[in-house]
Amino acid sequence: MEPPTYWASCATGLQFCLRSELEAMDGTDVISDSLAQGGVLFRTNAEPKELAKMRAADNIYAFLGHYQDVPLDKEPAIEYFTSLSAKIDWKSPLELYSRWQQLDETKICSASRSSSQDKENVDGSSSPLTFRVTSDRICKNMRKQKYTSMDAAAAIGDGVNELLGWKASMRVYDVEVLAWIRDMELLLVVALIYSGNKTIERICENNVGEQKYTTENLLEAPLFSEVPKDTEVKLLRPSRSEAQLHSRRQYRKALVGTSLKPSTSYALLQLAQIKPGHIVLDPMCGCGTIPLEAADCLGGQIMSIGADNNPKAVDAAAINVGGRGGGGACDVLNWDAANLPLRSGTIDRVVCDMPFGNRCGNYKVREWLCPKVVKEVVRILQPGTGIAVLMAQSKTMRQEVEVSQKTFLEMLQHILVEMEGLTVDVYVVRRTMEPPPIHEFRPKKANHKRQRIVAKPH
Repeated sequence: MEPPTYWASCATGLQFCLRSELEAMDGTDVISDSLAQGGVLFRTNAEPKELAKMRAADNIYAFLGHYQDVPLDKEPAIEYFTSLSAKIDWKSPLELYSRWQQLDETKICSASRSSSQDKENVDGSSSPLTFRVTSDRICKNMRKQKYTSMDAAAAIGDGVNELLGWKASMRVYDVEVLAWIRDMELLLVVALIYSGNKTIERICENNVGEQKYTTENLLEAPLFSEVPKDTEVKLLRPSRSEAQLHSRRQYRKALVGTSLKPSTSYALLQLAQIKPGHIVLDPMCGCGTIPLEAADCLGGQIMSIGADNNPKAVDAAAINVGGRGGGGACDVLNWDAANLPLRSGTIDRVVCDMPFGNRCGNYKVREWLCPKVVKEVVRILQPGTGIAVLMAQSKTMRQEVEVSQKTFLEMLQHILVEMEGLTVDVYVVRRTMEPPPIHEFRPKKANHKRQRIVAKPH
């Protein structure tokens, strides 16, 4: 019997790391890593619990189909999307979906029902499953599509409803079908990790006793089917943040507005070629994802340090350090990345996701700050062996790495990565033996604001 087919997603440009992780698994055959969306298509007989431990994947899905001839005009595209369901062999993906619902983490979800040919649920009831279709559409190399993402999702949903008899539900659903459209290319998958809120099919608000149930006391709540007819029930919106593989990381307790995905952090750490005994530093760590991922992966073999100048980010990182179940040594500090209180040549590896995008403050400040951080990275890296992996989106950053610091940094790799619709640069550089300029530590000066006093005329 042929192994089931999966699609594991990741940031576009970092598929190499996910592919390497999959190729190391016994009985896994990688099919492709160059489809419409960033990720890897593969077959494997590995158990869901083993696949759920993958670190380089954002998420994992059951593969439905890959199509490269999607029309650009609206009417033929709608007709094309509606007819897709009849072309898909649903049996294998839905059997795979049912297996994944047996994981301990998803037993309390409403998506624990299986799908058989007669549409019966696990509990023996014959009510049809509920579903929704989520579509993501991007036009890069061709003229813009004449249809919207909502048009595509509605057309695919009509086909699924007509073929399988499932009922569409946008907020409370059992199965989620995802469609990624890139130009004329379409990737169709089924989510294996439930993306709805875990309070689905549970009473969230009861008129009689005013009892509210959250994820903390969810197991005490009665099933939705047990609720009296005259009881008002309020269902919460689905939460996609809990439906990712990286949401299983024990250290992921507190986040900041621009938190890096642990799967992306893992890929950056692989580029750094970290070895036992190394000191790994992220001078702009945010909530601490990179240093915590390093400590979590390599256990007690390394020393991991994170730091940030934002007190809120440091507080969030401290919560994550304290909330993890184990791992190696990790510490979080509050300091200025442009003026590091470290001796020259003392750090083995620097892995840093530098701020970029509209949510990371003023663009001019970032353009001024990033080159200063690079100069500090040059100073603290061990000459000859130190490696830095720097992710950034900045013209001055590219000028600093490729030109200004060329004497001190040898370019090993330059990778373009798509992050939330933005294309960012990942620089992998090695410190040369050239001695850095003499550094003088500059303590932070107090910020005294001057007040202008205007004398009022008598």
